[in-house]
Amino acid sequence: MKRLVIFIVFIISFSFLFAQGNDDNTALSRKEKRKAEAEKQFELTQQMLENKSFVLESDFLQDRYGNRVQVMSNINFVAIDSTEAIIQIGSNWRIGPNGVGGVTAKGQITKWELAKNEKSKTFTLRVNVMTPIGFYDLLFSIVGSGKSSALLTGLQSGQLTFDGNLVPWSDSSIYVGRSL
Repeated sequence: MKRLVIFIVFIISFSFLFAQGNDDNTALSRKEKRKAEAEKQFELTQQMLENKSFVLESDFLQDRYGNRVQVMSNINFVAIDSTEAIIQIGSNWRIGPNGVGGVTAKGQITKWELAKNEKSKTFTLRVNVMTPIGFYDLLFSIVGSGKSSALLTGLQSGQLTFDGNLVPWSDSSIYVGRSL
């Protein structure tokens, strides 16, 4: 009888120790999975930037005074395709010159400066765009996960910030209005 009790206690304690070790491995593997996923997303972001083929689908627009408005990402975006850029703002509630309640500026990229911070997994991109309605400077701040903001300034006073996600051009769901 004593042997049976010792044997049962041994099995229970062994099971308990095994379960604790398994939890440590699971937590470690979750951490490793998150790190691997973050690295994969960083590489995808880097590839989009190097190929110059991406869209910043904006969820929010912010003016120079800090007023922030939630917007539709399929009609409010900054798109880059090789040597060309499209900057568009739109609204579901009114009609504008572009057909989607705002303005669409399509033009040529005249300057491209990309800087990568490997340690913090971030990118900074400065793009100058010449369009028929003006000359614009875009300053992108991009986190390796794809979260991004772009500060838009022009020759006239004022600025607009696009906040949203960076996606490959091929995966984008944008609607491009008429450009001026």
